[in-house]
Formats: sequence, structure tokens, C-alpha cells
Amino acid sequence: MRQLVKRIEQFANLYTDRESLVSAGAQLSYQTLAQRIHSTRDELQALGIRRLGIYATNSFDWAILDLAASSADIVVVPIPLFFSAHQVEHLMNNSFVDHIFTDRDFPFASGQNLASKTLQGEYVQRNITAPRTLPDYCKVTYTSGSTGQPKGACLGEGTMMSIVTSLSEALIPSQLGRHLALLPFATLLENVAGIYLALWMGRSIFIETPDQLGLSSNHTFDPHMFAGQIKASRAESVILLPQMLKLIVEANVAESLAGLKFMAVGGGKVAPDLLLKAQALGLPVYEGYGLTECGSCVALNTPLANRVGSVGKPLPHAQVRIGDSGEVFVTGAAMTGYLQDMPAPSEIATGDAGFIDTEGFLHITGRIKNVIISSYGRNISPEWVESYFLADTRIQQMAVFGEAQPHLSAVFVVSDALNDRELQELVRTVNEALPDYAKVMAWTRTAKPFSVDQNTLTSNGKMRRDVIAQKYFELAYKGEVAA
Repeated sequence: MRQLVKRIEQFANLYTDRESLVSAGAQLSYQTLAQRIHSTRDELQALGIRRLGIYATNSFDWAILDLAASSADIVVVPIPLFFSAHQVEHLMNNSFVDHIFTDRDFPFASGQNLASKTLQGEYVQRNITAPRTLPDYCKVTYTSGSTGQPKGACLGEGTMMSIVTSLSEALIPSQLGRHLALLPFATLLENVAGIYLALWMGRSIFIETPDQLGLSSNHTFDPHMFAGQIKASRAESVILLPQMLKLIVEANVAESLAGLKFMAVGGGKVAPDLLLKAQALGLPVYEGYGLTECGSCVALNTPLANRVGSVGKPLPHAQVRIGDSGEVFVTGAAMTGYLQDMPAPSEIATGDAGFIDTEGFLHITGRIKNVIISSYGRNISPEWVESYFLADTRIQQMAVFGEAQPHLSAVFVVSDALNDRELQELVRTVNEALPDYAKVMAWTRTAKPFSVDQNTLTSNGKMRRDVIAQKYFELAYKGEVAA
């Protein structure tokens, strides 16, 4: 990211003492940040590193290492800490990383471990020869996908910087100050729209490990701890996932979040009713849309152009069209390709179903592959139906079924505090807002949450709908309660 590092150097010269990275007990000025990037870059080059994996939690060092490596033409490969050992091993072999920086014990050491002189951690050397040809990408980011087999999307500096400048242009009117980095840095969305964007705009970033901010695992979030950190850090922006927003609304912590100016929500379908409830609490919530293959950001609602139910207007760097089947296609923001399967087409087929309204707002209705075709020939996106129900804070999780069936059925994950009669009334109320063909006519319930351990969620939290259907469809269709 040579262009971003040059920008940091400019801020260092213009604003000597301006804060860049901040935590509860430390801070770096832009001048010190620039110096640390330079010293880390020298260390990486002295070690002869060509492809660097980062297996560490959020920290100043993570951000510094990422910028130092990519500005030295070293390919950076973030390794999600929630990946299984099998997935990490596949990632290493697939990406040809020759060194891995880690702040913890690493289970796959194969060569010498070298303590860093500039960072709190060590480099794990691998007995592997990285390709000698300089690639046309600087980052490989892996997603586990629905099958659990990680795929590496290769992203060039030009693509990521076009997204950063596009987001910067959209957010300048909001006059945002400090950003709180909540999501793991191995998540491309926080990497690009958090670290890179904030530094490009000359803002500061509040960095602590996610568990100190309320995100104790990939599926566990404490809204009260989060709210306390927002208040203490004086942050004005944050990036959230839909379930986090739901828990925040349920927890009634809006007063502690009064300093926030921009809460970006993405990574999944957000119920319009949930957004309206959040806005009624005074929360500045704006839904966006993107995917790894498109550098994480394609569209975003902003204070100047906001439509609840949409994911915003496409950002200036992205061109969006809707195919004949209703699929969303994107050009102008694309990966180079999947590692060892390149090049990528110039137009990315997102796999998402959607439409663009008359005022240019993009609406995402669900995944093309998840679309249910009823026995009456109606095409129904389960995510769309689920979003209506999940807006009710008493519904923890939900999956809708109905392929080749005359009506929809569902499995609800709810606590015992909601009895069957109350759940039936909830279903009746929500159904009133849905068209006839999309009403849930039968259901079952369970207190057992969908989880990775139950094999009903992927490692990055997406539902394994086929597994859930095998387990619950018959009960749901018959309207029998699960054990």
C-alpha cells in the first residue's frame, strides 16, 4: 500500500503530533507511525520475506506490519484466528507464505522462529520456496465459504485504494473523528474500511483486542461491554455485523453510544424494522453491501443518501447491474482472481439477488442459490422472509424452508421464555406484513442455537441451510416442536 504509506508520511510532516493509533494505555502520532512502518519494512526486507502470513489479534503491530509489508512489495496473507487447524494448514500451503508473524504459539512451525526487533511477536519461518515472480496483487484474503474450504481472493493495491478513496469521498461530509476497530483485522471489511480508510482520512483508530471490546468469539458479542468502550474511547464510527446491531438494540445502551456519528452495518441481510428501531433510539445506523471478491465495499447508505431497506447507492468506484435472473453483477471493484485460479472475469457475479430502484438505491433480497421455488412457482428469498422475523428481538435465529412445497415453514431458535402460544402470535403478526406466498404457515422451535459445533453454521457464522433442513424440515413442515 505504497500510496497509503505516502499519505501517512505527508500527515506526519504536516501534523507532527496528530494521533494515528490509540488504545486505552498508549498512542502513536502520525510521525511515530511513519517511523515504525519504515523500521518494520527494513526488518522484513532484511529477512528476505516475500509472502507473509499474519496470525495475530488486533493490535498496533498488526496494522503497522500490514502497511510495512505491502509497501515493500511483500504479499500479505491475513490468517483468521477462528479458522480450524485444517483450514490454517490449507491456507498456508495454498498461499505459499514463507514466513508467518504471530503473537501466540503457532502449531505449524517447520523452520526457525525469529523474534521481531520492532514488533511484539515472532516470525515463523517455513521450509517453502515462494514464487519468484512479483504478483500483481498485494493481499490474499481468505473466506471459508459455505463449504468450509478456504478460498484466497487476490486483491491489488489499485482496487483497494479505489475503494478507500471512494468511501472517503462519501464520508467527508460526516466529519468523522476517531474510528473504533471492532472486527478482527483479518476481516477484509475492517482492514479496508477501518484501518485504511481512517488513516487515509487522517483520523485516529482506537485499537484493542476484540474481546476487550465485547467481541469474545466469532459468535459472541457483549453489547454492554461494547457500549462502555465506545463511551470511553470517544469513537465516532464503527463497523458492525447485523447480529451485533440486534443485540445493541435489545440491550438498550443507546445513551452510551451518543458520541457515535456513523455505525456502518454489513455482512448480511439487515431487517428494515431493526434499522428503524435503531434509528428511533437515535443510533446513526447505515447499511452497506460488499463481498470479498469486490474488495468488501460496493454500496453504502450515508446521511445524505439513506433509504432503509436498501444497501445504499453504489459507490463511485463500482458499477452495478442486475442480470436477467435478478443476480447482482459488479465491475470496477474486483479481485485479480482466486489464488491459483486466475484471472478473474472483469465483471463479478456476486451470487446475490437484488434490484435497483428508480432513485438508484441497491436492494439485496438474498442469495441466488438459496432462492426457494414453491410448488406454485413463486421465487422466494429465505433471507428476505427471515429478516422480518429477526427484527423481533425475541427471535435469536431462524431458517425458512419451502422448496417445491405449497407453503413456507420455519425453524425458530428461541428461549423458553417465549412459549408456544406467544410464538404463534408473533408468527401471525409478522405474517400480516408479508405477501400471501411468503407467509410462514408451519414451524418448529428449538432452544439449541445454530453453531459451528452442531455443524449448522460455517466457521464464519453463515447458516448451513442443507444441514439445518435435514435436521428440522420434517418437524417444521408438520408443525411439531423439536426436542
